[in-house]
Amino acid sequence: MHEIVVEIDGKEEKITIKKYSIRVDSLLEKLSIYPETAVVMKGKDLLCDDDRIKAGEKVKIVVATSKG
Repeated sequence: MHEIVVEIDGKEEKITIKKYSIRVDSLLEKLSIYPETAVVMKGKDLLCDDDRIKAGEKVKIVVATSKG
């Protein structure tokens, strides 16, 4: 098993993944986040749904909320 670090709302958590890497869309699904409502960043780079996150990497997920 491998791990990646995910920051959501200023809180970091380690997520266990089965393989060496995981696609962004699969990570969002695993976290029960709709892809249309979130932006995933690695450093200053914006990731697309088909980009891969490797074991040991850290990403930040920003979820848009409607205050409407």
